[in-house]
Amino acid sequence: MCGERRDARPTACIGRICTVPLAKSQIFPLMDRGSNPLQAISMRMEQAATIPTRSWAAGDARGFRRVMAAAAWRHRYVHGLALALFVLAVVVGRHTGNMPDTGALADFGFYLIVALWAGCCGFAIVRLAWLAAVERERAPLSAMLRSFRRFFADRERIANGLNGIAAFTVFATAFAVRKGAIAILSPFTWDKDLSTAGRMLHFGRLPYEWLWWIAQSPLAVRLFNLAYNFWFVVLIASMFVVAITRRDTRLRHQYMLSLMLVWAVGGFFVAMGFSSAGPCYFADLGLGGDYLPLMKALDAANRVYPIWALSTQKMLWSGYIGSGAGSIGISAFPSIHVATAVLFALYASRRSRVAGALMWAFAATIMVGSVVLAWHYAVDGYAGALISLTIWKLTGRWLDRFSPEGVAKA
Repeated sequence: MCGERRDARPTACIGRICTVPLAKSQIFPLMDRGSNPLQAISMRMEQAATIPTRSWAAGDARGFRRVMAAAAWRHRYVHGLALALFVLAVVVGRHTGNMPDTGALADFGFYLIVALWAGCCGFAIVRLAWLAAVERERAPLSAMLRSFRRFFADRERIANGLNGIAAFTVFATAFAVRKGAIAILSPFTWDKDLSTAGRMLHFGRLPYEWLWWIAQSPLAVRLFNLAYNFWFVVLIASMFVVAITRRDTRLRHQYMLSLMLVWAVGGFFVAMGFSSAGPCYFADLGLGGDYLPLMKALDAANRVYPIWALSTQKMLWSGYIGSGAGSIGISAFPSIHVATAVLFALYASRRSRVAGALMWAFAATIMVGSVVLAWHYAVDGYAGALISLTIWKLTGRWLDRFSPEGVAKA
């Protein structure tokens, strides 16, 4: 605490940090020189704003532990769900003997890390250009570095981020095991029925036949493949953005819980009940040649542009038939790609109309791409979207009644 003396000069106090008494000339040095008083005050406020950052960087460990403990308690539902799904994965893995293909997971992880690094570099370049061209900073690089220091020195943000990322990591690790066990626990038996349902819903034609004008264009197929792979980048970006948000809100918890539940309920339990491989494996399952024209069109596009979906489909099938060292899983119904893209849109719509519109357009692109690239039957995507909407609504209502204390409403 700062003591008071009758002859005391003004003291500078910020939070629990107090400096020695300051003379008037030290508080307003520029005013003593006849400069603009508002400029002097602004400079002092900017200098003072850096003091808490230096204090935490110097090691306010006890304070950070309190912030971290409070954040962990606020995230108890998120951590509890992630751990429950991890335990389920352990039980399933031990029962089936199926473990994720570490080589495939490593490849995906590498590409995602590269994408994240590229995204961070792109953001830094855009931010630097903005500071230089729009805000007219005299030292844009220094201003950008200061903003990064403030960002990473925020204890609330770091505590939220560590809790969110930890929960997402546990959840994602467990999902790889569960998905790889689906075909072992429940062999593919629903492909023919799902294909028939798609034909009935689309007026007697297979859904891809309505999209043939896309499938026969190598460039269009290439663009949809790029968008489909970009889904992974959006997924990782959404996890990080939601995790490191400074203000802990119900919307943030709604997204984290909904994502885990969609992947658990839709990506495991519903997938077990409607076990299916997808159109790209229709002929391999001995079900006929209904999708051979689509696969030939994809092969033709692959001779013009690299269509990564084809190589990934071959890798997954090799794992399924046992020629690979494991499998990260084949499962068509419901489409988790579409389900998750709908979650992106639901969350983004609550944050910004523009972001929401972009994410709904992205979800529609993923829906079309899942059919054109032969990953899914159309009904897979419809079911995925319905599951996401249902879980999003139910999770929101549950949080309205049982939201952890300390979590803001909006």
